[in-house]
Amino acid sequence: MAILLAPAGSLEAVAAALDAGADAVYVGLKGWSRGGARAELGWDELAAARRLASARGTELQIALNTIPKARERAALLDQVAALADLGVRTLIVNDVGILTVLRRRFPELNLTASIGCGAQTAADVAFFQELGASAVVLPGTVGPEEAAACCGVGGIAVEIMVHMVEEFVLLGRCWMPSYVHLKPTAMAGGVAGATRQTGSMKRGGVGACFRICQEPWTLEAPGGRRETQRLPSRQISRLADLAAYVSAGVAVLKLQGRSLPPRALGQLVGRYRHALDAGLTGDECGRFAEPSLPPAWTVVGR
Repeated sequence: MAILLAPAGSLEAVAAALDAGADAVYVGLKGWSRGGARAELGWDELAAARRLASARGTELQIALNTIPKARERAALLDQVAALADLGVRTLIVNDVGILTVLRRRFPELNLTASIGCGAQTAADVAFFQELGASAVVLPGTVGPEEAAACCGVGGIAVEIMVHMVEEFVLLGRCWMPSYVHLKPTAMAGGVAGATRQTGSMKRGGVGACFRICQEPWTLEAPGGRRETQRLPSRQISRLADLAAYVSAGVAVLKLQGRSLPPRALGQLVGRYRHALDAGLTGDECGRFAEPSLPPAWTVVGR
């Protein structure tokens, strides 16, 4: 039976997701998770969330989906050791190198290759299985038949992000904020006076995601003509396909949206819980589906 994995960006959101029927919840550790401080938990909140999940008999997973610089890796390993001491057993990581290091250093942990790792095919899944990942997250663009082939790899759990925003960039690997919000730095060993933009969307203090790709851009042409355009993105909801994914062998049905407020998150989780349970009992899951979820439930960040 597949589990429903919900996001949460605050302690209140953790409680809302659990109340709505989530089987497990994932949160970000402040400073080490994509999305910035608005959707991350500090250590006190994290400990409280861990106790809450444990009391409900559910699991709290931690997203460490940054791509740390070399000088940050020792600090990250210290954070992971502290998480293990806290009783956390599943980490979601976004960097292949970090995944291999964590597998060697912390063999007792379950490591999930985040959606930002870019896996979409059975060959991709086999690659992460060989690296030692316990699970891999596939985007909602991968249908049930393709998911079945991925599940056939064996030795690794397959997760599908059944509610997400598909963007024109690969999740977790966008550098656009660097060119808009961050300050340039001198180029070491370069031409005198030359600078380069540094940072990425991966770190709250070093380079947060400002959802630039979801903002309107102004295009200008010679002669002063101006036009406002948005970069392509779309909300994906595989609500009607939950039963098919379960039949395909998908282990985890995952929702995106750690920045959703608790009330909206609870409604979102509750709708997927209802549809999933109906599908598992033989009712037609598509009966509960809509072409798109209401705008208030749209993912507004990661």
